[in-house]
Amino acid sequence: MGLIIEVTGDTRTTRLENFRSVASGLLSIGRARDNDLILDDPYVDPYHGQIIFGETGTWLYQDLGSENGSKRGKESVNDCALASTDVLTLGKTRLQFFDPSHQVAPALSLHNSRQRLMSFNTWSTSGALLVGAILTLALNIYLNYTGEKLDAGLLMGIFLGAFSLPLIISAAWSLLAKVLCGRSHFLSIVNVALLALIVLELYQYPFIGLAYNFPAIDRGFLGVLLNLLVFGLYLYATLLICTRLKEHTNKLIAGLVPVVIFCAYLVIQISTADEHNNAPNYNGRLLAPVVLLRSGETPDEFIQRLPGIFDDADELID
Repeated sequence: MGLIIEVTGDTRTTRLENFRSVASGLLSIGRARDNDLILDDPYVDPYHGQIIFGETGTWLYQDLGSENGSKRGKESVNDCALASTDVLTLGKTRLQFFDPSHQVAPALSLHNSRQRLMSFNTWSTSGALLVGAILTLALNIYLNYTGEKLDAGLLMGIFLGAFSLPLIISAAWSLLAKVLCGRSHFLSIVNVALLALIVLELYQYPFIGLAYNFPAIDRGFLGVLLNLLVFGLYLYATLLICTRLKEHTNKLIAGLVPVVIFCAYLVIQISTADEHNNAPNYNGRLLAPVVLLRSGETPDEFIQRLPGIFDDADELID
């Protein structure tokens, strides 16, 4: 005769109680200190219920007229037979029953993706990633600087804007992890977000050089694809840290969300294309020549050429 009970409280803390033998054949459950199984739950009666051990190894649960009752699964019960893996809810406490012969799952690996990401939580790593993110953002500002005035307030605003949103998103993910897994993993989530920021900043330089020197490449579509690829990897990593979903489920979600976003982008692009627009958009954006392998035009040269462009336009109108 034996019974193992997994007790999960309102705060999702779990403990295991092993009752190898009960001399009286009864196992009392409640908040009172003289029970066999004591539940620290204000919604549980002092003497809430009891389990009767049958001679053939069966278990029978009886509710002792408790204030909030008892549930097996989602069904309210007063008396019921229990089998291994059945779940009772008393107050806000969850009890799951196991036979001592119940087979447990194999040990989890400490070297899988989830555990590696969860161990990505040292302050030294955070410091190195923060410095890397600041340097890559400063490099971006430097390479795209076109002569406008930059004061300390503007630079501070740029850096605060670049880092505040990832921190807010990381805090939301951390709250989700606390609810679902019992731990916030905030540092791991922030480190993943900083790494994603660095990747987003660094990949654009070879990408801009490639798109500039091979005009046949559609910079808009390719840029969105690369951004969504980084977003998908970030989403997969945060899902591994913050949820207990199976790995293939995380991969499915992390793959489907970017695909849906890209499909929505395609619909918007097709719907707003020039052939469907009475006032076509002119894309006059100037990019700093970061990586030039063919002849290019600086912003100053373009501005000097503007009067001639306007003169040509006036002649065409006349």
